[in-house]
Amino acid sequence: MKRLVGLTIAALILATPVMAQIVPGDHGTYPSVNVTNTPHNLNNYPGVTLPGNQVCLPCHTPHNALLNNSQVLWNHALTGETFAMYTSGTGQPDVPSKLCLSCHDGVTAIDSYGGAAGTAALVLSGGAALGADLTDDHPIGIAYPTALPSEYRDAGTFAPGIGGGPGVQLVSIGGVMRVECTSCHDVHNNGLNHFLRVPLEESYICLQCHIK
Repeated sequence: MKRLVGLTIAALILATPVMAQIVPGDHGTYPSVNVTNTPHNLNNYPGVTLPGNQVCLPCHTPHNALLNNSQVLWNHALTGETFAMYTSGTGQPDVPSKLCLSCHDGVTAIDSYGGAAGTAALVLSGGAALGADLTDDHPIGIAYPTALPSEYRDAGTFAPGIGGGPGVQLVSIGGVMRVECTSCHDVHNNGLNHFLRVPLEESYICLQCHIK
């Protein structure tokens, strides 16, 4: 009888679905997709033709770059929008996020680079256009809590990202570690879709920062 009960329990355990655990070591198995094969290659956007198929050109240039303290030789027009932020009293987006919003504001033309005004009709729409109202999006431009223990993890414990590359990244601005768009998104690698640095499964990306 005991043996029968034991076998029954074992069968139930085996039949119970177990959600796969995602651990840092798994990330090397996720694909690394070069920017050439992503939506950030504007040659893939209807109506845009890049001279010489220079994939990097709409965002970066080795000469005559815009001086905006980004240190990325920026070539694209910067958004002129005033954004409503998630938290009242928060200032406008810092440079790393502002560069992203220079297309994702849904107003600035995506082919507005190299000093060109761009094509008014070539603006992002749908889910890619965040607009100027960021009150319903994850807060950006905020200082990451460093007083431990707290509800937030030590940034030194963040796991690696896809392909073993950088995972969630805080951005140092004025000596303060901040959360920006680039903290969760790697604009050059779309291996996980949405340019995420680590997977969404089991809320893994959320749990990099939040202790829940």
